[in-house]
Amino acid sequence: MKYFLLALFISINIFAQKNVTISDTLNVVTLQKFNVPADRYIVLTNIKRISIQAELLDSEFNKIRDVEEIAQTLSPKEVISKAKGGRGVMVQFVAKEAIEEPGVYYIRIDINYIDEQGKGTASAYYLVNVSYPIVTSKINLRENYFYSEKETMSFATAEFSDPNSYSYEIIDAAGNVLATGNSSIISFNKVFSNIKNVGKEIIVKGYYKEKQFFYKYNGDDVHKSEWTFRMNKPNLEEFNDWKKANPDDRIAISAWNKNAMRLLYTYTGNTPNGFVVVYPDIKNFQFKGEPKELFENPHYSRAGNFLYVSFGLNKEFLAQMEDCAEQPVTLSLKFTTQFGEKVEKVYEGIILK
Repeated sequence: MKYFLLALFISINIFAQKNVTISDTLNVVTLQKFNVPADRYIVLTNIKRISIQAELLDSEFNKIRDVEEIAQTLSPKEVISKAKGGRGVMVQFVAKEAIEEPGVYYIRIDINYIDEQGKGTASAYYLVNVSYPIVTSKINLRENYFYSEKETMSFATAEFSDPNSYSYEIIDAAGNVLATGNSSIISFNKVFSNIKNVGKEIIVKGYYKEKQFFYKYNGDDVHKSEWTFRMNKPNLEEFNDWKKANPDDRIAISAWNKNAMRLLYTYTGNTPNGFVVVYPDIKNFQFKGEPKELFENPHYSRAGNFLYVSFGLNKEFLAQMEDCAEQPVTLSLKFTTQFGEKVEKVYEGIILK
């Protein structure tokens, strides 16, 4: 038994710790649970009694904490129960630990035992190099998004191998929870389709085993598993024959041009992959035309993502106009959109008969 232990452990003089012999070197990442030893269980034979302790040490061999998880077969009580008639039993064990911060650490394992030859002790030191995990794909969240956009991201790392240990939380700057999930893949579609989130700063927090972490990608700088962006409303665009390119433009509209009697509006926003288009859902609609006798039946309707404001011209008024006559007119529109935006438009031009 003693020769077997000497093959696995090197007894250490605690007063000469800087000259300790390292049994093995482990390379792990933060929050990753690892085994000590990394690739096997320690097997001890002919054991009649045993006590195993392990400690996590810093780079200067100062104790940080006890290693609480030691997987052992048989347990100390089972060893005593089964070791009868002077014959010992076989014991297997491995220590398990996870470290939150990167750096250089040591795991020390101390064994006190009684085997068939008598009492004995053994100790071993393991060097643990802890680095940051690496995400498997680059995270390219933008600083600004538009309402109704589609976006998905993944914050999975190569080293955090348990897909069920990932989770995320999406909150606003006030701390209100907008969405949660148990995955490393996040779809923002639900958040982006909620109009209440327009104008908000949105914060995304990624977790592994309920803890945020720092990560790298392709050797670049260290990043925290937290991302921030703002959700904006798109811009209201208009399409009609009444809009002036320059303030001094003269707008002339034929009385028989039906297309000119429709004003189109929609919300649009340019994105790296194209653009978004959103229908302006309005209320408090007001239309005023001057002279008021010329205009009739103003109303609005929807066609796809476009708001159509339509009106007609009074035939009797037109009949009283001479051929080729010009009638100066003013159109005034007011409405409020679903974003709370109060829109006021004034168009000036002439109607040609």
